[in-house]
Amino acid sequence: MKKALLSVSDKEGIVELGKFLSEQGVELISSGGTRKSLEDAGVKVTPVENVTGNPEAFGGRMKTLSFQISSALLYRRGHQEDEKQAKELEIDPIDLVVCNLYPFSEVVKKNGSYEELIENIDIGGPTMVRAAAKNHQSVAVLTNPGQYGEFIEAFQKDQIDFDLRKKLALEAFSHTAAYDSLIAQTLNSEVNGDSQGIHIDLSDKKNVKEARYGENPHQKGYVIVDPLRQKGRVNTLAAAPSLQGKELSYNNLLDADAAWRCNSDLNRLCDQKKPYAVTIIKHANPCGAAIGADLLATLTHAWEGDNVSAFGSIIAFNCSVNEEAARFFENRFVEVIIAPSFDKEARDIFSKKKNLRLIELAALDKYDDFNDLMVRSIDGGFVVQEEDNGVEKDIDIIVGDHDGLKDSLLLNFGIKVTKHLKSNAISLVGKDQGTIFLFGAGMGNPNRRVSLEQAVAKARENGHDDLSQCLLVSDAFFPFRDNIDLSSEFGIKAIVQPGGSIKDKEVIQACEEKGVSMAFTGMRHFRH
Repeated sequence: MKKALLSVSDKEGIVELGKFLSEQGVELISSGGTRKSLEDAGVKVTPVENVTGNPEAFGGRMKTLSFQISSALLYRRGHQEDEKQAKELEIDPIDLVVCNLYPFSEVVKKNGSYEELIENIDIGGPTMVRAAAKNHQSVAVLTNPGQYGEFIEAFQKDQIDFDLRKKLALEAFSHTAAYDSLIAQTLNSEVNGDSQGIHIDLSDKKNVKEARYGENPHQKGYVIVDPLRQKGRVNTLAAAPSLQGKELSYNNLLDADAAWRCNSDLNRLCDQKKPYAVTIIKHANPCGAAIGADLLATLTHAWEGDNVSAFGSIIAFNCSVNEEAARFFENRFVEVIIAPSFDKEARDIFSKKKNLRLIELAALDKYDDFNDLMVRSIDGGFVVQEEDNGVEKDIDIIVGDHDGLKDSLLLNFGIKVTKHLKSNAISLVGKDQGTIFLFGAGMGNPNRRVSLEQAVAKARENGHDDLSQCLLVSDAFFPFRDNIDLSSEFGIKAIVQPGGSIKDKEVIQACEEKGVSMAFTGMRHFRH
């Protein structure tokens, strides 16, 4: 190894690597900020223009792009015709490229302007990286400071062999693929207002970390940070560190996401009179939820939605957790608590629970911010959809005049909580002393009647024997009158459902017969 070309945006470890290579007699070629960093550290560097024969131009847009550099990387060593042409053209081989690209992802995260995004699209870097990776039979390429230590160790042992170069080439192509994918996604968002690209690369050491384990301990799990989804936000769940406790597992992350999403929906309903929202999730379903005027009362009512299932749950707050709220958990076991912040007194109390994870993450309050693509794998590919951001515009009372159907806050609270339950979903919601909360829920059953029976059983278990003032909310329409008849038997007097069944007339007739009020929302919220 005689020549190395160094051109990096991330300067971590570059001086140490440069010194090592120089001490081994490797000539270093560099330009711009990388060259300055090396020279300031006393490392001898050959300016890249000495190789290209051209000066840096156009505000740095032209530096390494050249016939000379690309040829030095691409020509085939040991190939008779290539060797002959390289000699005729006075091309000296470059044996190592150390390059990471302009920080496009950082500009995305900081919600940079369109002009900043364009100026941070690297052109020369990907060209060098891809050229070196293509010719990995003879050229090594480093694209991540995390590779430097392994490379130095291999160099010292004279083990920069084909297997290592092939491995580094794969990481290089993954690096440029992720880079180009993010550019395409970002510009699509800028031009069309949405993101249509998905790029998953588990070898990306910067944006991928291992979860504690997958769905079960014998399965591996990963968390992939998507810089585009960080855009304009201080933090996201994928990137948020746990303030204490062990690493999150795959299931923890899914439940935490469910809690955060549901609580973000509830947060949008809060106002100055009822500023607090709490959501409790177990196995991706809300088992407790409430909004209210007093934080402790809101938390207590949410917990009482299912105090058995709340054991080992994940809880999301839309406000800072104070000492009073923290003491509520002193004799209760939960896995994770998510909140915008935690008071010092609360942190002190939680510090005694060594396995409790605390995550600082604020709830969203605008639907425009809730624009993730929802991705799930199927055999041979993926199914992808937009997040369910649907908001009911017109809710029509079809039968009766129950007061609960006229209470906009109670009505929308019920719709939002039910939206986050697995289908078939039924929730019973009501009020107590200014707090609106979940009485009981049934979900995930093939038969909607079973979900209804479970919701009622849970509400009664929670001490709500009189269900006449609560609302029954269904995520989809009732296909038959049997659910109306059953609801009436349980003493339920008000139902909210999307409507749209061919049996709507039969269902409406059943409500009229049973004295049950009913509203149609016109919007279904299945969640499979």
